[in-house]
Amino acid sequence: MSKKSISIFEFANHFGLIWLNGDKAAMKKQIFERNINRPGLELTGYFDYAISQRLIFIGNKEHSYIEKMKDKDIVRAMNFLMSEECPGMVFCQGNACHPLILKLAGEKNFPVFMTNRRTSELMIDSMHYLDEALSPQTSIHGTLIEVFSTGVVLLGESGIGKSETALELIKKGHRLVSDDRVDVSYFRGQLIGKTPDLLVNMLEVRGIGIIDISKMFGINTIINSHSIDLFIELVPLTPEMEIERLGNNGRYHEILEQKVPLITIPVTGARSVGDIIEAAVTNFKLKKRGYDSTYEFEERLNELLRREK
Repeated sequence: MSKKSISIFEFANHFGLIWLNGDKAAMKKQIFERNINRPGLELTGYFDYAISQRLIFIGNKEHSYIEKMKDKDIVRAMNFLMSEECPGMVFCQGNACHPLILKLAGEKNFPVFMTNRRTSELMIDSMHYLDEALSPQTSIHGTLIEVFSTGVVLLGESGIGKSETALELIKKGHRLVSDDRVDVSYFRGQLIGKTPDLLVNMLEVRGIGIIDISKMFGINTIINSHSIDLFIELVPLTPEMEIERLGNNGRYHEILEQKVPLITIPVTGARSVGDIIEAAVTNFKLKKRGYDSTYEFEERLNELLRREK
């Protein structure tokens, strides 16, 4: 899995930062690190344990200290901080960039910005933004729908009825996230599925074509993102198929190195797949709360056998 990054230009544009230094080539520098560096110790000349790949924020304390530094100490500190690996520097709370720092940045073609926003506020927003932007991502072929507050991805070969099943569930009051393709990211310890921009609100029904779910069933029937909690694979029912009777197979679907519970549901014309999925999700939620009907059945069976003996 390749390490994700965004350009310093994308970051600056997102937060509306004021440009002070750096040409087009400098604006292409990449941000790989989610965390922000406020270089208090580095300004004093202590460079051990510094992470040079982090974006630098200069707040009131750092700015005040810089104003009292000697020029030779500023040069020494900035030669270390303005490394090739560092994506840029942001002066917060309307603090002006020291002329010597701006001169050094010009010589190095190093990106420097300014903002009127408070340092702590911008740091929180920046880390949240970078955490999401730099999270591992992939796309899967399937349909993501929210059923009883549970994110369910319907898998199966083309034509098996994923979209039709999603339509049935929507009519029952559940919400569509994405049909046909789901963009998946691993964000803050959780898998999140999102709708690609092209497919927002859209669902393909064979024989009808593309329909707009929000227009047909109301805006409350769609949602643009949701956690992925369960995979349900739809497969055609065949006479030779071995069907799990007790429901204790413990299968998983692996995505972005995360294992998510997987249930396989055989599909025939006589089965209401929407009803079965509702039952599967309810049973899944009960298991998460500690109640396992399979275990309960096995305990009853064992008790009955003990009595007969």
